[in-house]
Amino acid sequence: MTRGMHPYALLYYPFYLACFPVFTLWFIFIVLIPRLWYRFRLSLRLGKSAERKHVVIVGGGFAGSEAAKYLEHEFDVTMVDLKDFWEFTPSVLRTIVEPVHIRGIQVLHNKYLKHTNIIQAQVQSISRDQHVVLADRKIPFDYLIINSGSNYTQPFKEGGVIAAARANTLRESYYTIRKVNHVLIIGGGIVGVELAGEIISHFKNKKVTLVHSQAALIHRFPERAIKYCENYLKKRGVEIIYNERVVGHNGDVFITNQGRKITTGAAFLCTGIAPNSNLLKEEYEDTLVDQVPRVGYVRTNDFLQLQGREVYPNIFAAGDVVDVKEEKLAQVAEDHAYLVAENIKRMERGVNLLRYVSPEARPILISLGKFHGVFVLGDFAFTGPFPALLKEAVEWKTLVRYW
Repeated sequence: MTRGMHPYALLYYPFYLACFPVFTLWFIFIVLIPRLWYRFRLSLRLGKSAERKHVVIVGGGFAGSEAAKYLEHEFDVTMVDLKDFWEFTPSVLRTIVEPVHIRGIQVLHNKYLKHTNIIQAQVQSISRDQHVVLADRKIPFDYLIINSGSNYTQPFKEGGVIAAARANTLRESYYTIRKVNHVLIIGGGIVGVELAGEIISHFKNKKVTLVHSQAALIHRFPERAIKYCENYLKKRGVEIIYNERVVGHNGDVFITNQGRKITTGAAFLCTGIAPNSNLLKEEYEDTLVDQVPRVGYVRTNDFLQLQGREVYPNIFAAGDVVDVKEEKLAQVAEDHAYLVAENIKRMERGVNLLRYVSPEARPILISLGKFHGVFVLGDFAFTGPFPALLKEAVEWKTLVRYW
C-alpha cells in the first residue's frame, strides 16, 4: 500500500473496473441514444410549430436547469440566474479540502442548454403585468417558474463567518483552513456533519468544534445514522456541543447563548436556511408564508402553482423556495421541475394537470469524508464505506446529464 493511502481507497479500483463496462452500456443505451432520438423528433416538430410561448425561469439550480432542459425545445425559454453555471451542490463541501474538485461539479449553462436565453442578473421583483423585473430591463412571460433557492442567514449582525453554500467560496477557504489550528462549525444538520467529516478526513491535526442547537446531530434521521455520525466524528477528535446556539462573536471569539466562549481561526455557518423569496414581496406578498418557522417560503397548490388569496395559474414554484414539508434535497428539486414543466405543457394542450405528491421516504446519502458515509431510507440506515462509493456514483450519474 502506498504511504498515506487510505485503506478503503483500494476498494475503489476493482469497483470502478467492474462497473465501467456497465456504466458505459447504460450511458449509451439509456442516456445517449434516447436523448439523440428525442432531439431529432423535436427538431422535426419545431419546423412546423407556430409562435411559441415564452417561459422565464428564475434560478439555475437543480429545478431551474431541469425545467429548462425539458422545455427549451417546445417553448422560448429564458433563464435568469446570478451565476453563469450549474453546480452539483451535494458535492460542494469536497471543494474545501480538494479545490480542484470544483472543475468536475460545475458546468456552464450554455454548455447543456442550447436553445435557452441565459441572463446573468439579479431579479428585483415580479410585476402583476407578467414581467420579471431586472435592474436594467423587464422580461415578459407567458409562464414563470420561480426556482430562486435558499441561503444561510447570519444568526448575528457581525460578519466573519463563512456560509457553507457555494463551491467557489468554499474552495477559497481551503487556504484558510490550512493555516489555522481550530475550526468552528455552526450547525449539526447534514451540511455541518458532512463538513466536519471532510475536514477531519483531510486535515488530521485540526481541532474541530461543532455547535448544534439540538440534542442530537441530524436529529430527524434514524437512531443508527445519528449514532454512527456522532461516533465517527468523536473518535476523530471532533468536540460536539449540544443544545447551544452561537449568538455573536468578537473577532475570533464566538459566544453561545449559554455564555460559552470559543476561540477559533475559521468559522463555518451550516444552519439557518431561509428561502430567497424577496422578489415576491412587492407584488405577490400574499403567496408568502408569514408564520414561524416557515416565514418566507412560497405557498403553492397541489400543482405547484402560486397560491395566495387566489391561484396564479401561469406562475409556478420549484425547489427549496417551496413551502413543502420535506427535506430540501436535489432530488426533490428535480421532481418539482419535472412536474412543473409537464404541467406547463399540459396547460398548452388543455388537459388535466399533475398533482405533486411527496413520497413517504426518499433515499439520502450523507458523506463523512471520501471513504465513509450513511445511506438513509425512511427508518432504515446503512453505514460504512459503501454509501460513500454510492454517493460518488450518484454524482457521476447526475453529471453525465449535463455533458
